[in-house]
Amino acid sequence: MIDSFDLGGAQTFLLEFTRNLDRSRFIAEVAAMHGHGVFESAFQEAGIVTHSLSPGKWPPLYLPNFLELMRRGKFDILHFHLFGANLCAKPLAILAGHPAIIVHDQCNDASREERRLLLAADALANRGASRVIAVSESVRRYLLDREGLDDEGVAMIPNGVDATTFHPPGDEERRAARLKMGLPEGNFVIGGVGRLVAQKNFSLFLEVAATVIKSHPEVNFLIAGSGPLEGELHRQVQALGLTGKVFFSGHVTDRLALFHALDALLMPSIFEGTPMTLLEAMASGLPVVASSVDGIGEVCTHGVDALLVRQGDGKGFLHALQRILDDDTLGKRLGANARQTILARYEIRMLTRKIEDLYTVVLQEY
Repeated sequence: MIDSFDLGGAQTFLLEFTRNLDRSRFIAEVAAMHGHGVFESAFQEAGIVTHSLSPGKWPPLYLPNFLELMRRGKFDILHFHLFGANLCAKPLAILAGHPAIIVHDQCNDASREERRLLLAADALANRGASRVIAVSESVRRYLLDREGLDDEGVAMIPNGVDATTFHPPGDEERRAARLKMGLPEGNFVIGGVGRLVAQKNFSLFLEVAATVIKSHPEVNFLIAGSGPLEGELHRQVQALGLTGKVFFSGHVTDRLALFHALDALLMPSIFEGTPMTLLEAMASGLPVVASSVDGIGEVCTHGVDALLVRQGDGKGFLHALQRILDDDTLGKRLGANARQTILARYEIRMLTRKIEDLYTVVLQEY
């Protein structure tokens, strides 16, 4: 159960996880609370049954429809992803007495700190779950310290990526990707990938871009994603005089081509869990410059497989990018090490087996 089939890292992870489930043991169906977003067809193409429980957020038809789906489906396990599904559908499952409820917590969502009622509601509902999966140790510590959950009830299992799909490109793959993305073949391209929301801090991304381009006019920037701040970011590009230097691609379906078209990834996020964008870029052999927050700081080692910068430090991001631009060997070394980090710790098949093992334990408890 997830909020929607719209663009997002949680949807990306859920698709890869369900694709890689051992289908001799587990049959997955995926329900979204509302809408028919870009991911619904991807789940269906992977042979996964999907359900959209309401045309939109209002009226909340997903509530009675979820109860009906739960009754009709007779599911052994209910696995909840993202805040809306956890706050709305999960309590119904608990009240209905379902014996195997798994909660997936993707990040230290700022809304829980800004609205303490949400924090209390989430904590109360999580106590009725069989297990909570935290995607990073920082998320796990948040659940233990701020929600008061029991240590044994919270498992840390990070997100993962298919490292056979996401791989470093050859020369021809890179040329084809640049052509597909409409990017200059010879320029150095720095990308930002994600929903266009405040959390991702694309405003700072553009401020850094403006300064980089002054000293390196051969550099272009690409923002890939969609969201409510798109219009505001376009206006910022015009105000900074970056028209023709910063490209917007919108939502990109072919994420492999996206990463093959880039030379580096810039992630100035305010908070994160274990972002799929980071894992996909690292698997693709890209050098990454990112905020040293939450799961990013747990995945990456500064100076080894990424350059990490204190959150909000524009000069720090600028200095890190200039290091990569001025030293080609640094970027290649970071990218090669990043892929090795993924292969060792964040390959989706290995992490899917860990969740399957958790499913097995929970099923044995009832």
